[in-house]
Amino acid sequence: MSPERVLLGPGLSAWLVRADHEPVPDWEPDPPAATLQCDPALVARLAAVARPIGRPGRRFVDGCPVIHHPRGAPIATAAGADWIAVRSGLPAGALAVTRPPEPALAERGWVNLDPWGPDTAFARVIDLLRAHVSRAYELAEGELAEGELAEGDV
Repeated sequence: MSPERVLLGPGLSAWLVRADHEPVPDWEPDPPAATLQCDPALVARLAAVARPIGRPGRRFVDGCPVIHHPRGAPIATAAGADWIAVRSGLPAGALAVTRPPEPALAERGWVNLDPWGPDTAFARVIDLLRAHVSRAYELAEGELAEGELAEGDV
């Protein structure tokens, strides 16, 4: 895995905007390093951020980790050495980066975050990242519950 920035591949982008994800109840193990499109340190960082939140699942799509709500919705992903995105709908705040999310992702509430930013006076970066992932998990939970209610009304 080279340290230069990796642009979001079309397979990963399409995966993130799909609406028909199957449940992801387990944590897929790391694939062979040669197939990764994400620095192993960033894969580990995303896992450390996401694992304590609810019961997330993980899949690798185009060599990149994607964190899912257990009932299917993707909530976070990473690529390259320094790109992480979370579907929190929150402002990036202290984790802001100059690279905006792709328009298709931005309109669905995805925000690009700095996974290696400096700790702030009030919080560690990992805690700020975890707050975004926690919010994304809650949003996915709410959307899934609304979808079940709508199906029950039919």
